Amino acid sequence: MATNLTTSASTSIEFNYSELKNVFTGASAPTTLASLVERLGAQRVLLVASNSLSQATDNFTEIQAALGSNFAGLFHDIGAHTPRSDVMRTLKVARETDADLLVSLGGGSIIDACKVVQLAIDQGVESEAQLIEYAQYGDGTRGSKYADFSLFKGDPKIRQVAIPTTLSGAEFSNNAGVLNTKISAKEGYRGIDICPQSIIYDPQLSLHTPQWLWFSTAIRSLDHAVEGFCSADSHAFVDGHFLHAMRLFASSLPECKRDPTNLSARSLNQQAVWLACVGLGTVSHGASHGIGYILGSLCGVPHGYTSCVMLPAVLAWNAKQQVSKQIAINDALGNKAQDAAASVKALVASLGLPTSLRDVDVSLEQLPSIAQRAAKHPVVRNNPRKINDANDVMEILELAW
Repeated sequence: MATNLTTSASTSIEFNYSELKNVFTGASAPTTLASLVERLGAQRVLLVASNSLSQATDNFTEIQAALGSNFAGLFHDIGAHTPRSDVMRTLKVARETDADLLVSLGGGSIIDACKVVQLAIDQGVESEAQLIEYAQYGDGTRGSKYADFSLFKGDPKIRQVAIPTTLSGAEFSNNAGVLNTKISAKEGYRGIDICPQSIIYDPQLSLHTPQWLWFSTAIRSLDHAVEGFCSADSHAFVDGHFLHAMRLFASSLPECKRDPTNLSARSLNQQAVWLACVGLGTVSHGASHGIGYILGSLCGVPHGYTSCVMLPAVLAWNAKQQVSKQIAINDALGNKAQDAAASVKALVASLGLPTSLRDVDVSLEQLPSIAQRAAKHPVVRNNPRKINDANDVMEILELAW
């Protein structure tokens, strides 16, 4: 965790690394995974994967063959935004197969599901009621066991290897989001060492990811970099990562747009995510992320799209209070003639992505409800320009409309 402690003499910074051990880039997923499983001594590997990917590629067959007798099973039925019922079904399969390693193959919903399964196995969770004791809700309230790290003793009982097929960056944090489908609201979960132990980036495998999903999740990670850079928690070490992530996205995403088969560009896209997520879960974000959570749970907008439409609007709303930060963002994006909000919006548009709430089918009538929920959200309340109430959120939503 990155913490700024102001003293009379100087500012002291503590940066705590997660238990992520290694990142493989430009790798072959089957070959690298087989070698890694052998190194870890895992014997019963459960593959948790995207259902759409399972229908689009034979890589599951290749991975299963590479794992040989260590392959314990495959589960590929997890919905968007990680519904809690799907997490519980994944947990059931993990226990039935007696898995000793989870391998997530897909986007943030898959990776987050595995994180919560890790938490549940480590804490002996058997039911949804027990699980939500560990939840934090969108209004800031928490379950009785939320982030009580005194409950975590010894090494985790099970870890995860992530093979991301999108650019959301979920693989870098100890946080996970789960959807309560009954009330269309997200729950947050945290735990020690529930981030993946290893990450394998295979640009060849990413060719199966739809272009809209690839590019929109890239903007999601650009959002991590931009709001991280604008955060009060930021400092020189993470700032360097955030700014270079912006530069890499600005140069490599257009290359990938011009030639979707350019594996070098795709690998740079993935490395930009690595840079953008250096403080994920520890450096606070702001209104783009917080409003995005509401748009996802209440309106069903994919998280990548929420950043496409909200990040420029939030930058515009924050602009007067963060002049030097936004000049640096604009320079990193290579658009010195425009402001940061316009530069981000231009990049989003150049990738063929939505740039307004209208484009993602959010109706005018929904805005007051979104504003009311968002104004209570703890992430929104961390915005660098103070958000006092729903009226402030409405101003941002109107900029995004």
